[in-house]
This record gives sequence, structure tokens and C-alpha cells, in this order.
Amino acid sequence: MSRHKVAFVSSGGAARGLAHLGVLKACEELGIHPEIYVGAGAGALISATYGQDIPLDVLLDAYRLPWRRRHQGPRLYASTFLGIPQLKDILDPSYLLSGMFSIDKLERYVRRTLPTNDFRQLSHAVYVTAVDVDTAERVVFGPGYEDAVPISQAVAASCCIPGLFRPYRIGGRYYLSGEVIRTLSADLAVAAGARVVIISNIYRPEDRSEAERSLARSGPLGVLRQSMNILLAEKERRGVELLSKLYPNVTFLDVAPSVGGYGYMNRFAARPLVLRGYRTALRVLAAAKERGVFENPLSPGRSPLN
Repeated sequence: MSRHKVAFVSSGGAARGLAHLGVLKACEELGIHPEIYVGAGAGALISATYGQDIPLDVLLDAYRLPWRRRHQGPRLYASTFLGIPQLKDILDPSYLLSGMFSIDKLERYVRRTLPTNDFRQLSHAVYVTAVDVDTAERVVFGPGYEDAVPISQAVAASCCIPGLFRPYRIGGRYYLSGEVIRTLSADLAVAAGARVVIISNIYRPEDRSEAERSLARSGPLGVLRQSMNILLAEKERRGVELLSKLYPNVTFLDVAPSVGGYGYMNRFAARPLVLRGYRTALRVLAAAKERGVFENPLSPGRSPLN
């Protein structure tokens, strides 16, 4: 029996996006192999690397402590995202004040790291989303869309968080994170032919019992983080519900690991984030596999009446 085409769609979430690697680990253990990758922000970085067959253990190694490393590949530090202004930025004070940091340093890191920096040469379909600042429209980088843009530039544009980073320029246009317009772009996976869409979403709000200390007493950052989680989780839930109605023949598997208590910049929590993504995905995907979700009953030589 043949299998349905599977897509992996991942949200942003900065350091919390490490949970996506745990979801992919569960996919590997269950023998699930996505052919389509869609991402924004941290999800764009995951899609652009794992989506061109960089081994999962190599990606995990970028976050391990020095004495625990197994490979000689590059490491990803928080400072990789925090670029200083270039001369041309200093000469343009209005643009300089549009964000605290430049995302150019991340673009150079991705350019050095990727085996291939061309969407058109990838064996899997990889899509990265951003939003055009001036037109307020979603822009898709990938096969059949803006595929001539280097992958590293597309990832940089998609990781450009408003306020924290200055909008990233490609050609004559300026871009911000694709999550500004859509938390997820699962519709791209459906358009690419996916019949099963695995959604890795890290915006599940933290759930505290009455016996625990209230988040209202955790300071402004804790309240803000929870508010963002609630907003984006609800936005994602409604989007999946709409897509399920528009595409009743497509199965959407929503994997939402509980990582609400971890900060967006806490890269030192790599191990628990990966484990939470892995455990949640293992439960959701194993149940789906047992139901036969990934199998195509209409494989060659069969008919719906057999």
C-alpha cells in the first residue's frame, strides 16, 4: 500500500522552536518522512536545514554543550541573531531606528551552513514565508513562488521579528516575519499536494492550576508571554479549523507541545524543549499511524470498492 504525501508545517517561536526538532525526531522513529516543508521564523530555519537532509543529530548538536558535541559543524549562538549596524544603515537614521538589531548576521550564518542555497535545487519542496512591510501581503519563497531568492535571505526575512530586528531588505522590498500575517501557512502544503499535514505549533499557553502561583504574579514578561501564547494559539486553532473545512480530504495533525513556561530567548532549555516536542508528537503521530492516516487506500491496482 502506498502512502499519502506528508508535509511538515512549523511555527516560529525563537528558541522555543527547538521543540520542532523533537517533533521531527518522533517522525523519524515512526517511519514518517515528510516531503514538503513549510515554516516561518524558527520554523523557516528548521525547514531550510532539515528539509534538505541535514541529519537531525547534526542540527541538535548546534545546541549541545561543548563537551557533549558529536559533530564538527557550526554552533548557533544567541549572538548569531544580533548583528550590528552597517555603514549604510548608520547613514539612514530612519531605517536604523526601525529595529534594535540587524538580521544580516543570521543570513551569513545560514549561507555558510546550508549545503544548497537555492530553492530550485532541493530534493524536497521547502517554503518560507514573510510579509512585505509596505504592501502588508504574505510573500512565499520556494518552488513556484519567489524561488530565485537565496534560501538564506528568505530565512533571514522570515526571522525578522518586528521591533527587535530592522526589516530585512531583498532587492527593493523590505520584509518581516511571516507570522505577522499568518501563524502558519498550511495552505501552501495543501497546494503542494500534501494529504497529511503535520503542524508543529509551540504557542500552546501555559496551564497552571489554582494551587500554583498565578502568572499574574510572574512579572510583566511572564504575563506578556502568556498573552502572546493565547493570541497565537487561538489564531492557529481557527486557521486549522478553516483549512479542515476547506480541504476535507486532507488530514491535519496538530502537534502542540506544552512549552508555555519557557521563554522565547531561553536557548539553554534546548533539551527539555526537544523532549517535550518529541513526547507530544510521539503520542499524536503514533495514534494517527495506528488509524492508518498515512496510508493511501487508493494505491495503484486498488479501487475504493476492494
